[in-house]
Amino acid sequence: MGCMDSSEPAQPGGATGAEAANEADAPGPSGGGSGDQLSVGLVFSAGGAAAEAWHAGVVRALHEVTGWDARSADLILGTSAGAITGLCLRAGIPPADLYAHRRGEPVSDEGQAIIDRVVTPYSEGRSDRDWSEQGPQSPTLVARSLWPPWQARPLHAAVGMLPRGTRTTEALQQRMAELHPEPWPEARFWVPAVRLSDGERVVFGRDDLQATAAEAVRASCAVPVLFEPVTVDGQRYIDGGLHSYTNADLMGPPSFDLVVVSSPMSGTAGWSAVRGSLSEAWTSARTGVGLGDSRPQDADRAWWSEALELAWDDGRAMRAARRQWVDDKLREELEGLRRRGIAVLVVEPDADGVELVDTGSGEDVDRTGHGSEKPDRSDPMWVWRAEMAAAADQAARRILTDRDNRRPAGLLRRAAG
Repeated sequence: MGCMDSSEPAQPGGATGAEAANEADAPGPSGGGSGDQLSVGLVFSAGGAAAEAWHAGVVRALHEVTGWDARSADLILGTSAGAITGLCLRAGIPPADLYAHRRGEPVSDEGQAIIDRVVTPYSEGRSDRDWSEQGPQSPTLVARSLWPPWQARPLHAAVGMLPRGTRTTEALQQRMAELHPEPWPEARFWVPAVRLSDGERVVFGRDDLQATAAEAVRASCAVPVLFEPVTVDGQRYIDGGLHSYTNADLMGPPSFDLVVVSSPMSGTAGWSAVRGSLSEAWTSARTGVGLGDSRPQDADRAWWSEALELAWDDGRAMRAARRQWVDDKLREELEGLRRRGIAVLVVEPDADGVELVDTGSGEDVDRTGHGSEKPDRSDPMWVWRAEMAAAADQAARRILTDRDNRRPAGLLRRAAG
């Protein structure tokens, strides 16, 4: 059984009157006028609970500002947490309800009927490792990642060297199966994951793989070292974010008039924050020890401890390094799309948004990302998740109304009909 319906759904389009005059100044690569069908691809990145809340805010803003319903996307590509959002849309949850649900607010009867299908509580068990599993989880991945040397993939090699994760995610798969009872959505839905044996990216829904949508989502969410790999049709898979948090290059062919990317983990503001912190620590250290003073205070000599605390001990440096990697990868992917003449709209956080993402990066908060628990507005997790969704909504609105993005916004309005 194949995972994907290979037929391409028709997409209504066509703006009229003042809308057409304002928005049709730059047709997409299909050369379409106002009467042509427009194709839109939608990319949801990895990023845990922050990503799920961010994506909810983005799709709500897209609908509110342009009238385009994310459920109508010709292709939804979701990696890790982004695959959860993608399956929610393919299951039929309206964008406004995704947003309201993430904020702990009431949803429509239509959305509630779908959400109520999920009856399995989210939980994570632990599997046991035997003595033979204390070493590298995939020696073959290590070997293939380091040879030939000029094509080495150090991150893949490191993942192969570490022991497998022990947290189990059967509950996540069951919840996804309840959310979307059919084996695979009728409309196109792609879910990248990484094959543990060789580190190659596979794409559930596109490649010839025997899997249900629930299995694919679970495989793409299998964060290395934390969660145990997911076995599908005899192969073990781990988080698709190991290859790329966005995997937007997969939209290259097929070609779309517009590709929308929701990416809370990109943006280079993270490195700026670390550089700023180190600069502040260095300035403070120089002032404290009084360069040129023959008798500096002994306590002031430990200026480096302040720098470490600011840039490393609180995890800021690691988060910034990850963000820089995600950003570099996404820019490379977007450059390829633009070379093909595809319009691109990216919604990512500014410096304030990055700070908000980082405030919820603790394990106690992040591990709640897959749940649909009853809202408790006194819980810091619910507050943070609500703020993330609202920040994404506002960021998307700013981007859609920015003059530089008039063409993508116009394409979305035309795709909405």
